[in-house]
Amino acid sequence: MALVLVTGGTVAALTGHVIVSGAVVNDTGTTVYETAAPQYTFLNRSYQNLPLNTPMSLVLFDSDSGSAHTFTILNRSDYEIPNPSTFSSSALGALMKKWGTLGNVTAGRNGGKNTTVIAAVASPSWYEFVCLEPGHFQAGMYGFIAFGMALPTNLTFGSGAPGPGIAVFIIIGTIVALTVLAIVLGFVVGQRHGSEHEMPPERLGYPEPSAPPPSDSPPLPPDGSR
Repeated sequence: MALVLVTGGTVAALTGHVIVSGAVVNDTGTTVYETAAPQYTFLNRSYQNLPLNTPMSLVLFDSDSGSAHTFTILNRSDYEIPNPSTFSSSALGALMKKWGTLGNVTAGRNGGKNTTVIAAVASPSWYEFVCLEPGHFQAGMYGFIAFGMALPTNLTFGSGAPGPGIAVFIIIGTIVALTVLAIVLGFVVGQRHGSEHEMPPERLGYPEPSAPPPSDSPPLPPDGSR
């Protein structure tokens, strides 16, 4: 088996899906090795140039101690499953039931390993593979595999559930900003109300200041008499 890891791909994304070009495994052998890693991820998410007219072995290692995983290829060529963030597990199951699977292998948690053989693909085409465990696809556990061709450059990968996403950061930032604003306004209003109810000086033990004479009163003579 010959593996070449192509790196230096670009990522252009804001929310939801991101365009990925790069980090693709060129595999011309007859065995595909995949690893299910913690945090609901496949170690490799892109395979291309697999041989045509050749039965292939799928090998899945499970290095996740928290969950079992599947490596399941939807048997519908040149089709990308809709955005996982809005595609439920039941809808994914219905899609698999409708189209079937090109290959499906399950590995138990923490060191599990299983192998299955899939039928030969006759013409250049690509497929999407997923983990069928509930919620794993929605968390971003999927990828693409191409036979006899390179993967299209416009395929997309979602950020997945493990990451909070920009919407969550916006909500949290708004809450923090409103909280700070409320504290500042409360401090200012409190200062104003405090000055209105401030205790007079004579009640604090200080003599009350005498009022200055009116500005239009004539000055008093030196002896104080008029």
